[in-house]
Order: sequence, then C-alpha cells, then structure tokens
Amino acid sequence: QEIANTMWSYATMNHPAPEFFLAVSNLSLSKLNMFNPQELANALWSFATLRHPAPEFFDAVSNLTISNLHAFNSQELTKIIWAYATVHHYYVNPNFTSGMLWEAIQKVECLESEQIVNILWSVAVLNSIDAQSVMPMFSEISKRYHSSLSSENNHFQLSSKALSQLHQASLWYSDEHNYMESLLPSKLREECYTDFISENTTISEFQREVVK
Repeated sequence: QEIANTMWSYATMNHPAPEFFLAVSNLSLSKLNMFNPQELANALWSFATLRHPAPEFFDAVSNLTISNLHAFNSQELTKIIWAYATVHHYYVNPNFTSGMLWEAIQKVECLESEQIVNILWSVAVLNSIDAQSVMPMFSEISKRYHSSLSSENNHFQLSSKALSQLHQASLWYSDEHNYMESLLPSKLREECYTDFISENTTISEFQREVVK
C-alpha cells in the first residue's frame, strides 16, 4: 500500500522521479500479489500519468489479473485501460483488453459519461477490439445524449477533450474497421468534430493516426 500511495502522490503532483519509478517497477514485480485492485489501478495510473514506461510491470499486471477482472470497480477499470493506452502498451494480451471491456460493459450504468468515452478512446488506441464489441458503449453514450435533449436536467456533460476523444474513437471504428453504421447521433458527431478540430485541443499521437 505504501508503494502505491507514494507513486500516486508523485503522479498527482506531476512530479517526475525516473529513478524512483524504475526502482518501484522492479521491486513491485515480486510483490504484485500483495496489491489490491485499487492499488494496482493507482500504480498503473501513476506510471501513465508521468509517462514512465514499465513494460514488464504492465505485462505482469495483465497476466496476474486477467482471471480476476471482476474484482475491479468501474473507476479502477477506467484507470487501468487508460494507462495501457497512454503508455502505448500495444502488445498486451488481447484477452485482457477484451476482458476489461466486458467488465466495463457490465458496469456501464455505474460509469460516468466521460469514463465511457475514456474507455472507448483507450481500446481504439490499443486497436485490439472489433467494432461490434464496443457497440454497447457507443449505444450507452447515444442513449444518454438523446435523454439529455428531452430532459430539463441535462446530466450529459462531456469536456472538450472527451468530445475530441469520442470523435477519434468513432472515426477509428467507422473507417479503420469498416463499420459503416453510424456509431453516434448526427448532432453529437458534429459537436465531437468541432472540438476535434478546435485549436484549443491538444493534438495527440492517436489524432495524427486517425487523420492520416
């Protein structure tokens, strides 16, 4: 717990500590079975937030948890899959990625809209999930969007970054995976595109891949 908490503190303060994180990644490999789900999620999130590559640690976590993904709550699932995408850990076991997505779908009602978008963006970056598998997540976003249009209380709120990520994910599955059906309502697609091309949106590596 002390290790995960210390890593989380460094990441929260955005304080890079390469030597510390290298030592932690090596030390933790022999202690992973002592980490609980929250500590594993926080450790991965910390590595990713500070952009510290730790391929052996990420591989070890996926191999250890692949049969126990149901133990992670919705927030932990979001943190973990985002971490793998952010450090571009593309060669993760595809059964781990699909298992994470399946668990997230089972908990989709507990997920905030931004978390759903985060997961969609992450699995698109990792490019290990087919379009049909992510449809329940796109459908949930669409349902919430339509509900917000007909409700006085608009609980569907997405940041500019999330709208841009949603555009990237939908474009990736529509074009790269030749999924011709519309994944998002037309008006929401327009909003996503507007934020995607906005000068205020930071260009990511995945954005460059999408627009190639």
